Amino acid sequence: MQAEFIAVPQGMAAGDAVRQLRSRAGEYADYPASYLYVVDENGCLDGVVSMRSLLLCEADSVVDRLKFSDAVAVPADMSAEELVKVFRRYHYQAVPVLSDDGKLLGVVTQDDALRVAEKQADEEMLRLTGIAGGDEFRVMPLHRRSAHRLSWLSVNILLNVAAASVIALYQETLQAVIALAFFLPIISDMSGCSGNQAVAVSIRELSLDRIRPRDYIWVLGKELSVGLLNGLALGIIIGAIVWGWKGNVWLGAIVGSALCINTLVAVAIGGLVPMILRRFKKDPAIASGPILTTLTDVCGFFLVLSLANRYLYLLD
Repeated sequence: MQAEFIAVPQGMAAGDAVRQLRSRAGEYADYPASYLYVVDENGCLDGVVSMRSLLLCEADSVVDRLKFSDAVAVPADMSAEELVKVFRRYHYQAVPVLSDDGKLLGVVTQDDALRVAEKQADEEMLRLTGIAGGDEFRVMPLHRRSAHRLSWLSVNILLNVAAASVIALYQETLQAVIALAFFLPIISDMSGCSGNQAVAVSIRELSLDRIRPRDYIWVLGKELSVGLLNGLALGIIIGAIVWGWKGNVWLGAIVGSALCINTLVAVAIGGLVPMILRRFKKDPAIASGPILTTLTDVCGFFLVLSLANRYLYLLD
């Protein structure tokens, strides 16, 4: 908020107001608004007069008659995000700021509101990603940084054991169709990339306050719609490659279907995990990656091998 503003009493003549402005021209040289504000005897805002109306009226006109009373004003405790919404709606250069009892405290400009909102968004993004104001700094003691990262990596070990168990469970299928071993990391990696895109979007929207940690259903619907389109496209591409390379349309269909379904799973996990972690006040940047990667590995391996096992007779 800027303390400088031009306020005139209700009974002042327009000519006197103009002379006052001219006498203080140097003081008002950088004045951001094209309005002056009419106040009552208690200093409360009573209306707004445009400079154009002031200059074009008769000199003996009273500013009280030139004002429009339903001026847009904001309380002193309004958040930067709400201020930005006010400026987007009304496109004013500046709006008056009022105290709880209606007294004129100053004006806030559109540029001021945008700067504050951008600063808050940047700080929130850094906090979410653990760079500033978050869970970890590189100046922290080594044991604290190590323990913070190790906690999630330890969980990742257990999840990777689960992924390896899926392969062990279907080792006979893998031995029967050895080509599947080549496509497992492709499905895992492509699904992980799709999931990481969803993670990045969720973290960014959380930092900009575009979504709340409770907006699970809305985010899930948006991600599944994108995941379905991308999953179908990626599945068709990899399926065609497998078919052309191995000469077995059913192997291509199995690998393509697995990638399509796993892409859906990955974007759902990637979209929701940052929100869940934020809800429990955990750092999404450090925790989302290990969780997403391992869960997509587990699901991808299971989908490929279970489908291959079910239709093994078609893969001979």
